[in-house]
Order: sequence, then C-alpha cells, then structure tokens
Amino acid sequence: MADLVAPDSASPRIGAWDHALVEPNLEDAEIRHTFAPLGQLPVIGRVESAYRQRFRLKSWQYMTAVCDDLFIAFVVGTAGFASNGFVYAAELPGGKVHKKFAITPLMMGTVIAPSSAAGEHRFAARGLGVAIDNLDGGRQFAARINAKTEEGGTLDGELAFTSAPAAEHLSQCVPLPGGRWSYTHKFAAFSVSGHVNVDGRRVTFAPGRSFGTLDFTKMYALRHAVWRWIAACGTSTRGAVIGLNLVDPTPMAAVSENAVWIDGKREAVTEVHLDAEEAGPWRIGGDNIDVQMRAIAAVEQRLDVPLVRHRLRHVVGAFSGHVRTASGQIHDLDSIVGIAEDYDTWW
Repeated sequence: MADLVAPDSASPRIGAWDHALVEPNLEDAEIRHTFAPLGQLPVIGRVESAYRQRFRLKSWQYMTAVCDDLFIAFVVGTAGFASNGFVYAAELPGGKVHKKFAITPLMMGTVIAPSSAAGEHRFAARGLGVAIDNLDGGRQFAARINAKTEEGGTLDGELAFTSAPAAEHLSQCVPLPGGRWSYTHKFAAFSVSGHVNVDGRRVTFAPGRSFGTLDFTKMYALRHAVWRWIAACGTSTRGAVIGLNLVDPTPMAAVSENAVWIDGKREAVTEVHLDAEEAGPWRIGGDNIDVQMRAIAAVEQRLDVPLVRHRLRHVVGAFSGHVRTASGQIHDLDSIVGIAEDYDTWW
C-alpha cells in the first residue's frame, strides 16, 4: 500500500508518524523540472517518470554508533547519477580518524531499499563494503562494514541497533521550496551492541554504554541544498538516555524533525539555531535546549565536476549543556558524543 502518494494524486501526504513508513513512495510524486511537461504525454510520460525517479530522487541511510572508546559512522546513498558510501571512525578521546570514502557512477555496486522499514542497503566499491539490514519495521538494524582505510589500515565490524518497543521514532514528509518534497525517518536513541576492529584492535560496543542514531532520507532535493544538522546520543548526568536530532534551516512546514529523545520518548524542539565557526565550537539553541559542541575530530568529502559541486563536512564532537522536558525537568549533558554536519551541494 502506498503510504505517501495515492494512485490518483501527484503530491505526497504531508505529516509525521512515530514509526517508519513501510512504503514511503515519494518517488511517485510529480515535481517541476525541465522534462516535467513530457509526463503528460502517452508513452513518453513513462520515460519522464523513469528519468525523474532515477536522476532527481536522492536517497540515503546514515547511521552512527558510539561507545566509550570509539565513534563510528557509515552511509549508503545515491543521487541516481552517482552513489556514495563511506565509513569513518574517531578514537576517543584523542580523535584519531580512520576513514574510507568512495563515489561510484550511477548505481554501480549500490542497492538502496525504498524504505527503512524493510529490505537492505548495500554499497560495494574497491576497499569499501557497507551493508545495512532493516529489521522489525525499522525499529532494529544490523550493520556490517569492511574497509581498507585511506590511512593504510583496516576498519571492519558488525553492529546491532535496537530500540525499545515503546520508543517513539520520527518519520515525516514535508514540502520543500520549488515544488519539491522530502521524506525522512530519524531516531537518535538506539542501544547498540557488537564490535568494531580498528587496525586489528577489537573495540566492543556493550549495551547500556553504547548508543546510536539513524537518518534514512529520500527527497526530491533542491538544486542547491544547504543545511547544518546535529545527531548525538548518550546519557545525561541523571542517567537518562538523551538523543538529539536538530537541523537548521528548518523547512517551512506544519511538522518538523527537530527533536530530543529522553529514554525513548520524543519531544519537539522549536526555534532551533545552529551557529558554527570553522575552528571553534558549535552552539546549539532552541526553546528547550542550550548546548555547545567541542570538536574532537573532523572529516570532509568534496566533489567538483560539471553540474555537481559537493561539500560535506562532519565534525565529531562532545556536546555539553542541558535540555528541558515539557514537564520542566532539566537534563544536563556532559560530553555526549555525536556529529555536526555542514552540508553544501549543487546537484
């Protein structure tokens, strides 16, 4: 069953849900683009639809995991004309980075499931393999990574991400300027178990001390996409599991992905602003959050070719400050580890 675009509709349903959608068929929505008028013609309309879904739709699943000794992040993604996979790990607390980034033409070596609720994502290129299995309707995930790092070492592991039965996930569909659309499934309060081997050294991710985040997104993106984004999870000084998912600018829509999780319960954050300096701390503010991030490590990916200019910068950092619940309780954060993303792409 189509969850977003009905058979007799050209636009998706706008809204938010506390679970991953099984069939978020955003690809069936119509958008404004150069060849859009052809969509109304017999036969040629099918060509327009195939072009739009293959070369205009962007989709990815990005996940992070952190334990006492290591932060790791990985992605499988595609823009249709090219696909992207990467994994990077930052040793804690020192920040030594181990990374592997790869871009392949078209969908070469890449499989992207249409949803985070089921199916699998795969990326395979020379020196890099990322595999993500979507389980339990998008409430659990299994990940395997294997990389020969750019530093000349190895990075591999297996991780399991689980969320409690009552935990409130967030999926939403919102409009973007110019008649575009975005669907995303976010959760920032996973319990993580498993292991990662860094240059042969085994790092154990123990439940209760290891946490994770998820970003599954599919969108008909703007030609020029710019945002800053925060994803982090750890325990407050009171022992509650706190997760953060914050984006700036926030799309002008009736629903927002800006949220904080407290022991799996999601609360909205409004009036979000993310202020960053190239070499300084990030400052994160909102109506019920006041946090500062101290950088631990950073990775960057750049691509500059005809028609595409891509810059992705991820800062692994320690977040300190406080969040306030709707009931007025204050949870203090003392160096929980996550990422701050600075994204600027023409595609």
